[in-house]
Amino acid sequence: MMFFYKDPRPERLVGFIERATVEPTSDWGTYPPLAGFFAVIFRAHPQRIEQLLPARLGPQRAATIAAALRLSGEQAAAAKLRPRLGQAGRDEKLTAEFASLPQRVEDLQIRTPTHLDILWGASFASGDGRFARMVLGFIAQTANRSEPVAVDVAKTALAFMGGPKDILGELRGRYGNDAAAQIIVAGVALWGTQANARQHAFIDQTVAAYINDNAGTHAAKALSALRPRSR
Repeated sequence: MMFFYKDPRPERLVGFIERATVEPTSDWGTYPPLAGFFAVIFRAHPQRIEQLLPARLGPQRAATIAAALRLSGEQAAAAKLRPRLGQAGRDEKLTAEFASLPQRVEDLQIRTPTHLDILWGASFASGDGRFARMVLGFIAQTANRSEPVAVDVAKTALAFMGGPKDILGELRGRYGNDAAAQIIVAGVALWGTQANARQHAFIDQTVAAYINDNAGTHAAKALSALRPRSR
């Protein structure tokens, strides 16, 4: 899935959902990237939607496909498939994670790590830097508040990368629950950006362009600090 954009033939995805997930034992975190991935695929290939659905639908697969259909903007297909998806049952966790999604993946407002995973999935389907730019914009909204916030976003990212974890216990006392939660999500975003830029040239190029266009900002400095030294 992560490199589909290099050979974007939809026929390669027949049976992919069955191979990628095992219901009910797959971790729920497997599913949000699939929602973003198939949102892009369904929009690009609406005539293939039913062909790409798994023969067996459990609650997790059904919730993911419903989210992908919504984010794709293919509302006619969503209406047609709603009865079949409804018969698969309801997964409360994924239903909550996918609540209030927009009708275009480009309109997604990042609030949770699930939203980040959706955008990374859309990136892998398309090879389009716009989804990475959405993640960078979210990092900037948080990091550009002040230099200390930017430092704490970077420390949080480093904690998720295996560095010191002390920062995760300090944020709520320093900022309060809501602001701390946003810093944590921004740290997850920075961590994901760094990891994906290592593997995907188009994401690394998007990061490089952002740093160049926003030189001197706290967000650009945080991105530069965590960027692979060989770049």
